[in-house]
Amino acid sequence: MKTKTYFAFRIDVWDAAGDNLIEHLAGLDDYGMAVVAYWAAVENRPKDKITLRQGIRVVVKNWPEAR
Repeated sequence: MKTKTYFAFRIDVWDAAGDNLIEHLAGLDDYGMAVVAYWAAVENRPKDKITLRQGIRVVVKNWPEAR
């Protein structure tokens, strides 16, 4: 069986500036499961900048836009 490397949704941790990817936490194909996993990651790592993305589109992130 071949290991799957592409997923529809991914959860990532970013550096303090929000510019560089530090860690890939999860890859999922189901949107509902991805949302639940994202909120679990945010709850477990409240100080980290975390995104839920679908491809390059950011679905949700846990920090506000810079002004």
